[in-house]
Amino acid sequence: MGCKAILVFFQYGVMANFYWLLVEGLYLHILLMLIFSPSRHFTIYLLIGWGIPTIFIVAWTVTRIVLEDTGCWDTNEHGGPWWVIRIPILISIIVNFILFISIIRILLQKLRSPDVGGNDQSQYKRLAKSTLLLIPLFGVHYTVFALFPDRSSNNYKIIFELCLGSFQGLIVAVLYCFLNSEV
Repeated sequence: MGCKAILVFFQYGVMANFYWLLVEGLYLHILLMLIFSPSRHFTIYLLIGWGIPTIFIVAWTVTRIVLEDTGCWDTNEHGGPWWVIRIPILISIIVNFILFISIIRILLQKLRSPDVGGNDQSQYKRLAKSTLLLIPLFGVHYTVFALFPDRSSNNYKIIFELCLGSFQGLIVAVLYCFLNSEV
């Protein structure tokens, strides 16, 4: 029972990670879209970041108990319970990628406005820098293997996620906290 509880908590942490990335994307997108200062909807962000994963982890736990209550739940003989977790994560990755593309489009429009000085080369450098800064914040690297079946890309996916995913928090902390004079 303890092993199952730990695995449930682990899956909750993984899913919450993806939904907090989505919250960051939503928040930044709202900041760029609104002309006036946005009201802070902290409760909504909490419900997205912690609430949605809770709903799906409870549903996953119930489906595991009913359909596949074998071992420590670390294997997936039947695909049903696994998709209860996988589909919401895929949705959050896809929505976050759409928000990322939309924000890049907004940044490009702002850089091309007549109010922004500089030549084309400096504008594209700033766009490239902004884009590279947003990739770890949005978790865009997860889109590389998001839609591939696990069996076909599992070895490459593990290496890719270990290399990029494990450093994501460090990269975000360095770029947005340690190198930011406003923090």
